[in-house]
Amino acid sequence: MCLYGGDRVLKCYLKRDDVSSLIKQIKTNERYFNKDNHGISHNFFVSNELALYIFYEALIKYKIILDDAYLFDEYLEQLEKLYKKIDNFEDIRRGINKLIGRMTSIKLGINSVNSDLEQKQIVSYIYNKYILDGYYIHGLNTSYTDSLEENDFIPGEYKNYYEDFEEINRIFKKYNIENVVQKDFDDKQVYFTDDFVLGCYYSIYTPLFFYNFLTNKECFGKRIKSDAFLKDDYSIYTRQLKRLMSDSFFNESDKNFVNDVVKRQWSLLHSKEKKISLMLVKRRCINSNSNINLDEYIDDDSDLDEVVDRLLSSKCGSVPCDEKISQDDFILIELDGYYDKEEDNIVEVSYEDEYYKYKEADVSNEFMNVYGKASVFIILGSLFISLGVIVSIFMVIRGI
Repeated sequence: MCLYGGDRVLKCYLKRDDVSSLIKQIKTNERYFNKDNHGISHNFFVSNELALYIFYEALIKYKIILDDAYLFDEYLEQLEKLYKKIDNFEDIRRGINKLIGRMTSIKLGINSVNSDLEQKQIVSYIYNKYILDGYYIHGLNTSYTDSLEENDFIPGEYKNYYEDFEEINRIFKKYNIENVVQKDFDDKQVYFTDDFVLGCYYSIYTPLFFYNFLTNKECFGKRIKSDAFLKDDYSIYTRQLKRLMSDSFFNESDKNFVNDVVKRQWSLLHSKEKKISLMLVKRRCINSNSNINLDEYIDDDSDLDEVVDRLLSSKCGSVPCDEKISQDDFILIELDGYYDKEEDNIVEVSYEDEYYKYKEADVSNEFMNVYGKASVFIILGSLFISLGVIVSIFMVIRGI
């Protein structure tokens, strides 16, 4: 993960051996990625990569809200427990939000949240960090990042072959196939989101008009392999496209033109090693109709875990933007993808199918060993998390 034009401290987390080890497990071990994705309401094909994107989301939330090196060991340990113990990705995301709330209480030196004043203090802190000073996210193809390292962001001003795709529409229309490329190329609006995971998928599938063209079920049938885009399997799309044009009796000139444009677009999108590329823009820099009022959360008398989860959950899936954004107002992040070409993602299936029981660690000693003289708040707070966060998450999620 790297940051251009902004704070590079985020790199420190991903360079850690324990983080790298956990990422490897998330990418290769079914225990971590083979889970129910019910409730993940994205309009994209979702597969094993979802586990990794949620982990990245957990890291960015920690960076934005806490960014405390002394608490990170405990945070990472609890993240791994969530992945091992919970079998539903939506519940894992809720668990991460609640974990952020628990860690915030430790950072603020709040050992108990029994009073309204303490709960309001925690909620206000998270609101200020994540909402007031937080970000909207725009997923983009990695080939576009170089031009943004030294320039402002102008919506719609990408290197593109728009005129050629308009010609593709005209060609298909000749053979009674309407609107195969569904995009208004005069519309320069782009879209941001407050959902980090959704931003990752946008980065993989962008530009959406090209993805939608190659996976058009009305043209290519319902059996189209949508996961081929995740794995960059160009041959699948060219094969089905050629078959469609042959079946529709395209002349050779039209076939050659369509194939050439698709090849050039694909080459453009792979002109640089493909990563999860995200643009993070301060919320205040984008005129959005979404007004998230602090009082709505401060005055909520629900359990703190529920309030924090609601505060950190996505509220703006699609935020339009058609204005130039100064280079000073955005950060570019690049993350390693799930489908690495350098190494095969070999699934580890030979693990014991059992109910995992976690022994409670002597957290006080662990903190003393790592940090020397730990504060009373950190010791008690860390013990509180280790003993209670998983049980609490399960009780709230399962309605116990």
